[in-house]
Amino acid sequence: MKVTENSTYRLMQTNLDRINNDLLTLRNQGATGLKLNKPSDDPGAIRPVLTTRSQLQQNARYIETMGHAGDTMAATDGHLASVENVLVRAKEIAINAVNSGLSQTDLATLADEIAELKNQLLDSANAVVDGKYIFAGYQEDTKPFTANPAYDPNLYDQNDVTTWPYLYNGDHNPTRLEITPGEFLESNLTGNELFMGITNEIAATGSINPYQGQSMTSGPIGVGTPGNDITITAGTNPPVTISGALDLTDPVGENNYAGKVAALFSQAGTGLVGTANAATVDLGPLALADFVDTEDTYSLDITSGGSTVSVTLDGPSGTYDYTLSGMAFALANTAGATNLTATGGTLANGVRYDISSGSLVLTGPADGSEIELDETIIDGDVTATLPSGGISGSDQTVYGTVNIAPNSSTDVNIAGAGLADVGLTADTLNGASGRIDLFSVLTRLEEAIRAGNIDDINGPGGSLQAQIANLEIAANQNRTQRSTLGARAMRVDAAILHQEDARVDLKQILSRYQDADILQVYNDIIQKESAFQAALSITGRVSQISILDYF
Repeated sequence: MKVTENSTYRLMQTNLDRINNDLLTLRNQGATGLKLNKPSDDPGAIRPVLTTRSQLQQNARYIETMGHAGDTMAATDGHLASVENVLVRAKEIAINAVNSGLSQTDLATLADEIAELKNQLLDSANAVVDGKYIFAGYQEDTKPFTANPAYDPNLYDQNDVTTWPYLYNGDHNPTRLEITPGEFLESNLTGNELFMGITNEIAATGSINPYQGQSMTSGPIGVGTPGNDITITAGTNPPVTISGALDLTDPVGENNYAGKVAALFSQAGTGLVGTANAATVDLGPLALADFVDTEDTYSLDITSGGSTVSVTLDGPSGTYDYTLSGMAFALANTAGATNLTATGGTLANGVRYDISSGSLVLTGPADGSEIELDETIIDGDVTATLPSGGISGSDQTVYGTVNIAPNSSTDVNIAGAGLADVGLTADTLNGASGRIDLFSVLTRLEEAIRAGNIDDINGPGGSLQAQIANLEIAANQNRTQRSTLGARAMRVDAAILHQEDARVDLKQILSRYQDADILQVYNDIIQKESAFQAALSITGRVSQISILDYF
């Protein structure tokens, strides 16, 4: 094959371009430190590189967020230390005030110091970090604690937050911090738990009964039996008796027996708060058998709160079929039915029905009103069949259940044969020990000191001795919350270390795909430059060839 000079020149130019491009790539890698500068450099590495970069960004956000949370928790701990100092000093003053040798002037001086300690406590309760109130729950822009303008020492009631000296304006929702994908940690303390001793669960209900103790929920309840009474004793208080014959009755016209029972347990002197739960019953799959189409009918009356909803099934050729689905359609088409779905809804009397489980399940109103059920089967007698089936248990009254719990720190004993009639068992329910309102303690301590009330629990401030004991409860409450916060802070620190370790691993993965080996790149640059110079030299010699060289 004949090789012309043009072919030689083109071949040399191609080699020079290739070497020059390789050299340009190597110099770019040397300048940037990266072997992956554009997708065409390594298409197979694009996906893992982009994924790893995204994970690194997420990792950085976690570290930044947890670092900020850690700073806030550290500042919070400082305020808790201040609260501890306030309570310790208040106890010292209270013990000093017990000394009967102090004059009224001396007592007034001590009371003034308690007032200043209360202001110091208020400053800690309304502490601000980074422009946000740290003890206000989600209400970070709202000052959590303010003085109660309606406070009256003579009307103070430990079980009524509206009578306390300070009001809480925050909410019960602690801030949740995501420390890893899908894993959350409470990163702050709510003011209701720390300063008022009200758990977030109770605060969610409106703090109507701020200091509920150990609770008990009844099983199925029924009316009482004469002679089977219930005796309730709260601490050293006189016992309260609920009569099986006189109290645990359900006369015609009363529609909320569970609510009545709850009120009996909540009456004065029991030390309990009772609440009624909705009545609920599983009536089975209906299972109507041997019904003749349009001849036989099945009717069900559902009564609650004095209001009755009635439905009738008359077969597939009639209005509603003799099936569970037919029952659901019939109920859905009753007057006033709401919240309808394919399997359930709410009747006009507040009873909810649901057939999604393959059974007819009824749930009464939230106030505990009972559900009265009355079914009727009519045999048309045209054919020789005897229809049967219907709801489990036939005609019946379904009562709600009750929940009882102490509403103070006092333990409550419940006993008596009548407990079985209302689905409860004899027990001693522990009071809500270990929780108290710090502002009430200091306020009433100030009142007791000013009045010189040492041991009269019915006198001003509830007595110095009682408030000294309450100060210890308050201190333990603060220490418990501080310990909880410390444990969470340790977990945040551990999570930060974990994320930092993960960042190192992610950077190593990213480096493997995109970082160039600088020593190798520089060595390759030297080799390519030598090759380029050699190619230029050869090209120069070839370009000197002339046709005259062949003569």
